[in-house]
Amino acid sequence: MKKIIYSFVCLIILVVINITASKIFNVEFLEMSFATGLMASVLIVFFSSEGGPGTAMLDLPVKRFLESDSRRNPNFFKIYINIPIIVSVFYTIIAAILSIIVYWKYF
Repeated sequence: MKKIIYSFVCLIILVVINITASKIFNVEFLEMSFATGLMASVLIVFFSSEGGPGTAMLDLPVKRFLESDSRRNPNFFKIYINIPIIVSVFYTIIAAILSIIVYWKYF
């Protein structure tokens, strides 16, 4: 039950961000939906991951004093798959499919 509530909350947040962005940039809802979904997916993956070049640069001053997996393995990168990532990726895929269907005559 908790996962269903998280899914709906994430979807509502994505739709509200999409409506707000479409009002700010004065474009249609569908035109902004793919960009909103893509940016949300990238941000959620960035904040849900562990390791990678960003973390390596931030941990550089402390890394020599600690023993960790990232020190032993410099290519360490792990993404934690959670409900918001799944919802935002599906939102992006559905937005892309709908955009292609609606704007097919312009391709």
